[in-house]
Amino acid sequence: MKWFFILMTMLWTGTAQAEQQTVNLDNLIKHFNAVVFIHEEGKQGREPKPLVKWQGPIVFAVTNSGSKENLKQLGSVLTKIKKMTKLDMRQAKKGDKVNLHISFHPRAELAKKLKKGINCQGTMKGSSKTHAITFAQALIPSDREDKTMHCIVEETVQLFGLTNDSNIIENSIFNEQSDRTSMSVSDLILLKALYDPRMRPGLKVEEAQPILRDVMRDILEGISKKKSQRE
Repeated sequence: MKWFFILMTMLWTGTAQAEQQTVNLDNLIKHFNAVVFIHEEGKQGREPKPLVKWQGPIVFAVTNSGSKENLKQLGSVLTKIKKMTKLDMRQAKKGDKVNLHISFHPRAELAKKLKKGINCQGTMKGSSKTHAITFAQALIPSDREDKTMHCIVEETVQLFGLTNDSNIIENSIFNEQSDRTSMSVSDLILLKALYDPRMRPGLKVEEAQPILRDVMRDILEGISKKKSQRE
């Protein structure tokens, strides 16, 4: 079954930006499996992994943003993530223990920290017992007009458990050929599905499939109803 949505971004985020995307349920599920159940930087490259996600409050800090535009972009991304995940998120105050750190650096400085050819990078720590993400950090270039905005979106979203790239859906920040500077409709759906309570931390790809199909179908049907109500 195919679903065709217009103004999807507006329905979910309240922004004035409209976007249309043809969404196929089976492809969404394949895309989710590739992004969520594989870690792109395992000990031997891409490796299978169980579902991981944040389970507690998030206290985030931003350092060396470089510009108001960078901060505005990051704020927009975090607002959408909070809306999709329903997580308790707030910016750190003095003395708070930070568990999500977004750090901006000039390209020359990043070149000393990252492997050659890598423009930005995110890392996560978590519990092997609860499969909860407990700490995450992103290193973002502050001064690259061709990469900064894309890196802010991709690396920040991946820190929420969407850990791998996938070329199954072309119009997605997880597509390796993408230079998007905002989340697409399919990206928002993946994030919302991951943080559905039925998608329990620790699930392995095989046992997650019947649950995932129900979750995805419910999301698409819910969006379809909202769209009909607005027409």
